[in-house]
Amino acid sequence: MTTVQEQTMSDLGQLDYRPRKSRIGAWIGAAVAFGGFTALSFTLGAQTFEGGAITWPDQAAMIGLGVIGAGISLSFLRLRVRADAKGIEVTNVASKRYFPWQVVTAVNFTDKMTWATVELADDDEMSIMALQVSDKERAVAAVKHLRALLEQSRS
Repeated sequence: MTTVQEQTMSDLGQLDYRPRKSRIGAWIGAAVAFGGFTALSFTLGAQTFEGGAITWPDQAAMIGLGVIGAGISLSFLRLRVRADAKGIEVTNVASKRYFPWQVVTAVNFTDKMTWATVELADDDEMSIMALQVSDKERAVAAVKHLRALLEQSRS
């Protein structure tokens, strides 16, 4: 946090930020989903309660569900925010958008927010899921860096 405060406006460099805690959670979630469904596929009996048979395609489908669950969990590894003197690029789970500083009016991150948002000139707002409250001081430092880049672009 002190590195951002010590820099002058002309010394600000690029920001390339990825969250820590959600990345750890994504890997754990993927391991649990894949491991759980794989284990479940091998613990199924040979017959159901109604007398139906459980075959190897059923087990393969169960493992496939684990792969899908792990893939969904790993999509949270995409979270990232990049910014430089020209603009800000926000990569969320399902989208990636670039905004030049001319269309950005503010970067918001208050106590009651789960993640930061970028406010746009057309009264639209986009979440910056990479800047999460769970990363505490690290996320606050990144928001301060973004705000300083925004101010630098206006001068």
